Amino acid sequence: MLDIQYIRDHAIEVKQATLDKGFDGSVIDQLLEVDAKRRKLIGESEAIRAQKNKLDRTQIELGRSLKAQLKGMETELDSVAKSFDDLMLKVPNPSAPDVKIGKEEDNEIVKTVGTPRKFDFAVRDHLDLGLLTGTIDMTNGTKVAQSGFYYIKGPGAFLEFALAQYAFRKLAQKGFIPVITPNVANEKSIIGCGFQARSDKERQIYHVEGEDLDLIGTAEITLVGQHQDTTFNLSELPKKYVGYSSCYRYEKGSYGKDVRGILRVHEFRKIEMVVFCLPEQSDEIHEQLRAIEEEIWQDLEIPYQVIKQATGDLGNAAYRKYDLEAWMPSQNKYREVTSTSNTTDFQSRRLGIKVNRKGQNEYVHTLNGTVFALGRAMIAIYENYQNEDGSIAVPKALCDLMGIDIISLAK
Repeated sequence: MLDIQYIRDHAIEVKQATLDKGFDGSVIDQLLEVDAKRRKLIGESEAIRAQKNKLDRTQIELGRSLKAQLKGMETELDSVAKSFDDLMLKVPNPSAPDVKIGKEEDNEIVKTVGTPRKFDFAVRDHLDLGLLTGTIDMTNGTKVAQSGFYYIKGPGAFLEFALAQYAFRKLAQKGFIPVITPNVANEKSIIGCGFQARSDKERQIYHVEGEDLDLIGTAEITLVGQHQDTTFNLSELPKKYVGYSSCYRYEKGSYGKDVRGILRVHEFRKIEMVVFCLPEQSDEIHEQLRAIEEEIWQDLEIPYQVIKQATGDLGNAAYRKYDLEAWMPSQNKYREVTSTSNTTDFQSRRLGIKVNRKGQNEYVHTLNGTVFALGRAMIAIYENYQNEDGSIAVPKALCDLMGIDIISLAK
């Protein structure tokens, strides 16, 4: 959420930034119109209340008239205030000045690291490898749930846990607090993080019928949401968390190779970084989160490229966002495996997260970054480390945690 005074003072710039992100710019015009009406009603109601308070006991009829006027005005103000709040939530966070204006196809490649392996045999995709090793079971996942749910079995389960353990150890060494978060959140937490959970536009989230709860699509929501209405002491910042959670997404609109295997599924596990910091720290910390993600994929010795997203691909909350895309041999291209975003004070304003500095409260900045979407990390490992017979070598960084150096064929 933006400061309404900032929107008033920079209406043209905010409207253009909204358009650059691909959102409806007319929202700004509607918001300013409703804001003007809201302020007018507040002024008029305060004037009537002040007049009513000055009446003496003999002015009974005038007092009744003013009371009726005030009641009607307050009813109207409640309606206008709700419209104001709804419109405020539709204004996206403007992008950083260094972000390129454009759509997904305009995203910039910042760097490419590593050289894709050249195979001297026909490359299999992760699902074929999962079937050969008995580690990915889509059939029974569909049987007990529906398409988009799956089982990870045998050494595949050990691999997922090894990735989680590896990530938690690495991030703990870097000062992050490990957390296993709830897998559900209330609407305040979800909308506070910039996700319009139940809007017509964004139907990528599962709602728990009869409850003010939704299944989360990322631990960012629960990690940020835990500190709603919190005021940090200056000495507590930056506050760093690394969280593990299950994640749930409809993934409507997926097609082709994206729906084969576990690339786009309805349930997966994810490890997420979240940082609360002072405003002047957030740009530097954003680069640190990106560096951590790169370090991890370098440890796994898997080629990747870093993408800086253009305005139209940033989404609602992000001020600046990097994606890291790992090489996927079966598709002969890079695919997204992590992202990291600086959301400035957009989330903290919605959720009331502040820091007390020299006796004054100010909104903190929040950042998030994926350590692993564990299914996608598994895909990248399977495909880049596959052997001709369908077995899969284990990356050196994970051998001790796995207790094996190869995922063998199923017997």
